[in-house]
Amino acid sequence: MSAMESTAPHVLVERAKEITARELRTYVERTRGSQIATERARKVLPLGVPSSFQAYDPHPIVVRRAQDAWMEDVDGNRYIDFDMGFGALFAGHCHPAVRGAVERQLNDGTLFVTPCELNADVAELLAERYQLPMWRFTNSGTEATMDAIRVARGVTGREKLVKVEGGYHGHHDEVMISMKPPISEAGPADAPRAIPATAGITRGVLADTLVIPYNDADALERVLSRGDVAAFIVEPVMENIGICKPQPG
Repeated sequence: MSAMESTAPHVLVERAKEITARELRTYVERTRGSQIATERARKVLPLGVPSSFQAYDPHPIVVRRAQDAWMEDVDGNRYIDFDMGFGALFAGHCHPAVRGAVERQLNDGTLFVTPCELNADVAELLAERYQLPMWRFTNSGTEATMDAIRVARGVTGREKLVKVEGGYHGHHDEVMISMKPPISEAGPADAPRAIPATAGITRGVLADTLVIPYNDADALERVLSRGDVAAFIVEPVMENIGICKPQPG
């Protein structure tokens, strides 16, 4: 019998609650400045953050500066930054080469709203590295997935989108569905319902977005067999629900 099996479930639950309460007290004590900064921000920003996923209880860590692989909050606490802009900061914070390039560009301007030669410079580098010939730059992942879905619908002439329950792909309507739905509304595990993440998503969008479980090839085959799907969008490794890896194949 394992240690887990020999311990009554209610004992583990109570122990988990005790640990959570203790760690929460430590967090609050260490981040008084972040609390004050968040309370200020909540007066002028929804939830006090520029993006809703950055909001969490009792308040998020508010960062003052960052270098290399670390960030420092307004209370002076330092943290190793494992996010790195969710992949945008390939070289870490304030890498000398990146900083030098930015400083040089500042002398020539930052926003032209018309083409510049740097567009082609970067696209050529990406095309060479990834062996994909054409590139279009976007400001965010939300814009990228929104454009990709529109292109897929235009190319296929179809309207349906398939997404995985629990997946996050930005905050446009088609993908703001069944991200973290309430268990009472989610439907069967092998045939999830399309549940809007917020108010304001129309019934038409819900009808066009088909939701399947992660790591379920049979479910994917069922929805694709209808012949009306324009695209299937999925996180190869599900980060939005924790690091959940794909099964072999």
